[in-house]
Amino acid sequence: MLIDIAEISQEGLEVTLRAEPVALRLPEGDPSEQVRADALLKLTRMSQGVLAEGEVTSTLSLVCSRCSEPFSCPIREVFSVHYQRPATEAAEEDVELKAEDLDTEFIEEGRLDVTALLCQNLLLALPVQPLCREDCQGLCPRCGANRNEGPCACPGPPPDPRFKILERLKGDA
Repeated sequence: MLIDIAEISQEGLEVTLRAEPVALRLPEGDPSEQVRADALLKLTRMSQGVLAEGEVTSTLSLVCSRCSEPFSCPIREVFSVHYQRPATEAAEEDVELKAEDLDTEFIEEGRLDVTALLCQNLLLALPVQPLCREDCQGLCPRCGANRNEGPCACPGPPPDPRFKILERLKGDA
């Protein structure tokens, strides 16, 4: 969705999006997945551009990093991005970026690409290690059984040979 800057009044513009289609390319390397996102945006005109503040929510289908089972992951991300017009002349010298410059986007053709903004914030909100649940047991390293569904029949790991001496002490007691 593109929003023309001319539509933003001095008082600002509030935009509510329901089930907005967003194409996400998830880190698993799958092709782009079409997800639906809800968003509440507050666009405010500033002297140097437009400030976009808001919140995006969605439910994504992810794969657990421990047990490899698919699960639904609710996402909620609050954001604040400053849009500014690109510099008219090319900068000849290097410029060091400040922390606030990292939340700056550029206005293209007098319009804001809200879909790209939602996509970026959904990707930033993804967990680094997605888990189907906090106490996920994962897969057995020997047989590959899902430990969340019950214990597997594999024997436990062999005892550490460095502790053999303790077994002899235990036998003496």
